[in-house]
Amino acid sequence: MSFTALRLFQENGQRVSRYVDQSLDDLDAGDVVIESHYAAVNYKDARAVSGVGNVIKRFPCVPGIEVSGTVLSSTSDRFTKGQAVTVQGGQLFGIRHDGAFSQCVRVPAEWVAPIPEGFDARDVVALGIGAYTSAVAVEELERRGVKPQDGPIAVTGATGGCSSFAIDMLAGLGYTVVASTGKTTAHDYLRRIGASEVVGRDGLCSGDKPLEEQRWAGAIDAVGGAPLDQVLRSMKKRGVVCSFGNAAGEKVETSIYPFILRSVTLAGINANHPVATRGTAWTRMAKGGDLRPRHLDSICFDIAFRDLKTYCDQVISSGIQGRAVVNF
Repeated sequence: MSFTALRLFQENGQRVSRYVDQSLDDLDAGDVVIESHYAAVNYKDARAVSGVGNVIKRFPCVPGIEVSGTVLSSTSDRFTKGQAVTVQGGQLFGIRHDGAFSQCVRVPAEWVAPIPEGFDARDVVALGIGAYTSAVAVEELERRGVKPQDGPIAVTGATGGCSSFAIDMLAGLGYTVVASTGKTTAHDYLRRIGASEVVGRDGLCSGDKPLEEQRWAGAIDAVGGAPLDQVLRSMKKRGVVCSFGNAAGEKVETSIYPFILRSVTLAGINANHPVATRGTAWTRMAKGGDLRPRHLDSICFDIAFRDLKTYCDQVISSGIQGRAVVNF
């Protein structure tokens, strides 16, 4: 059989992606062959497709870390032809092993999970690692005792997929959410999905002192860099910051005073977990769950597979709003 994949090559010191015609023999080995129906586009996927950074660890390789579809064939007795399945998470798929941006995917059986009850083929990747990461961060705030009555929650990089989900989830639980973005045209979108207030990137902190006005009971940081420093310096006593992104920088320079004088907690969030290993943060996102985004159709939108490369280039050049889903 013949199908199309978007494959990344390394040529003359440059990383270049292009659509190629493939057969199963061109894909990495695996027990399960899946016909792709939907794939998510995370920020790291856009970087991979555009050849930015060091996301892909082997060349050539098909990027994309989340896909859903139906089983075409399986040598494992765990899966049968026609079964609805998804592949998400882990450290290899779409990084060291051919990934999601292909009309057919072949992977080891242990990477595959049936689409869980409460999800369908589209929303299992429309939510996917993006919403799951946000849900893990929200649960971390809850676990560390941050309550809606304690004060507002700041969310940085607010227009991105993960942050959009975080805003929606937090507002649904009764928190007051303040969204931070540099995109002045996105304010209506952010208020529509749950933000009570929208501030610019310079609105997170009132000045440049080691400790500034106490504003935030909690924060979800998707960008790192200077915005993370601003959030830390303006946290309330015993506030909690959950951090999982680096779009504004991989390093942060900050003061020790928020930690030793205000007992602020900086909690790292890594939610790159296969579906089968996800816990309550995942089940709470199923239909009827209290972390199910109320504005999923506003946050997520479909793009055609043929438009994926152009879309990824746009993400790198001008940023992202919401979460794109490739509809094969």
